[in-house]
Amino acid sequence: MSQTKRFCAALLLPALLLASGCATSGKAGDGTILLGENGKDRPITPEEIDRLSGIDRPYYVQVGDVVDVAFAVRTLRSDEVPWDYRIEVGDSMEVAFTPGDITPGEYKLEVGDVIGISFLDNWQLNVTRTVRVDGMVSAPEVGDILAAGRTAEQLKAALTEAYSASGILRDDARLTINVDFVNLDRYGDISRDVIVRPDGAIRVPGIEEDMRIAGMTVAEATAYIADVASRVLRNRPKVGLVIFPAVGTNILKEMSGPVQVRPDGKISIPRIGEVQAAGYSVDELKYSLERLSEGIVNNPVEPAVDLLKTTGGRIYVGGEVNNPGVYPLEGAPSVLQAVIMARGFNDDSKTKNVIVVRRNPNGKPLVFNTNIQVALSRGHTENDLMLRPFDIVYVPKKTISKMNLFVEQYINKMVPFDNSLGVNAQYYMNEQQIDTRSRSLNFNAGTTGVLDVLNP
Repeated sequence: MSQTKRFCAALLLPALLLASGCATSGKAGDGTILLGENGKDRPITPEEIDRLSGIDRPYYVQVGDVVDVAFAVRTLRSDEVPWDYRIEVGDSMEVAFTPGDITPGEYKLEVGDVIGISFLDNWQLNVTRTVRVDGMVSAPEVGDILAAGRTAEQLKAALTEAYSASGILRDDARLTINVDFVNLDRYGDISRDVIVRPDGAIRVPGIEEDMRIAGMTVAEATAYIADVASRVLRNRPKVGLVIFPAVGTNILKEMSGPVQVRPDGKISIPRIGEVQAAGYSVDELKYSLERLSEGIVNNPVEPAVDLLKTTGGRIYVGGEVNNPGVYPLEGAPSVLQAVIMARGFNDDSKTKNVIVVRRNPNGKPLVFNTNIQVALSRGHTENDLMLRPFDIVYVPKKTISKMNLFVEQYINKMVPFDNSLGVNAQYYMNEQQIDTRSRSLNFNAGTTGVLDVLNP
C-alpha cells in the first residue's frame, strides 16, 4: 500500500469508529423505544408512555405572562365571630348613640331632659321643668338651680337645701325628682355615617375629638367611642357600630392590578417589592403573596391571582431542524408538529431516531426514541408522541452526514492534495459507490456505511 493510501486509511478509520459509536442503542424499528440505563432499551406503547409520564403538572408562570393580582381583606367565614374584624382605613360605618343606664342614682341630667319636681306636702309647688341650655332649671319660689350633670338624687338634695334655706317651707321639703323624658335629639345629632380617614380616625358632630379606631376590633372601637362620648354627654351612651368594609382599602387597591413577569422572572408589587413569579404555579404564587402581605393592613389579606395572558407551556426543539429553538406547546402538541414549527427537517436529519426527553412530575427523566419516518411515510401516528410542557425534541444527524462532515474537515481541508500527485481514491459504503466531491478531478469520496479502501 502506498504511503498516500495508508495516510488516507488512517484518517478514515476513526470516521468508521465515529459512525458506529454514534448509532443509537437498540433498534427503533417501526415503534417507539424507551432508552433505559446501561443500554437496557425496550419497546414501549403510547399507553405506557402516558402512565410513566404521570399526571400533567400544573401550569407554571413563565416570563412574559401577564398576571392579574387583586388584594382584598379576607371575608369573614360563617363560623367566625364578626367582632374580630379590625377596622381598616376606608371602611364606612354607621355610628348610632342611644341612652345608656337611666336609673335615678346613675343617670346625670342633660340639656333638654324633662324632669318632674313633686312635693309630698306642698303639691301646689309641683312643676315640670326642662333643663335649659345653661344647664339650669327654675324651681318655684327659690329660683334657678343647676341640674345638668347632676343625678336626680343630687338635684333633690340641692333643692331640699335651697327650700330649707329660704324659709318658705317650715318642715322638710319632702320632694321627689323624676326624669320624665330623656332628650334623644342630642343622640340623634351626633349619630352619623362616617368613613375612616387615611389617618385612621373618625369624628362625629358634637364630639370635638378625633377618635382613631383603625386597627381596633368592632368591640374595641365601640367601647372606645362610648368612653369619648361620655365626656361630652356626661352619661356613657350605648354605641352601635355597623361596619361596611371597604371593597378594597386604598392600600390594597394600590397593590392590585395586572403585572407582567419580567425577564428575570419577577413581578413588582407596591408595598411588597420584588416577588419571584416564574417557575411557580398560580396557587404557589398566591400563597407567597399572602405570606408577604401580612401586616400591610390590620386584617388578613386574601390575594387573588389570575393569568390574563400566558405564553403557554414550552418545548425545546434542537438538532437537525431548520430553525431550532424554544416554542409554545399550544402550537406543537406532537413531535412531528414541533419539527414542522421548527421549519422542518433538513437534509442531515435522521428521522428514524428522533429523541424526546421528558421529566415526569416526580422528576424522573424519561428518554424516548421514536421513528417519525413511519408517521411521515405510512401515517402511523402512534409514533408521533404527544408532547408535554418542557419536553425536549432532538433530531440527530444521519450517518452519511457525519461521514461527509468528517471528510470535509479531516480530508479536504487538512490533506494537502496537489494535482501533480495524481492521487485517485474511491470509497465504497454498503457496496454502493457514491461520488460526493471532486477535488482537481483527482479525488472522489463516497461515505455511507462500512468503509472499504481499494487495494493498491
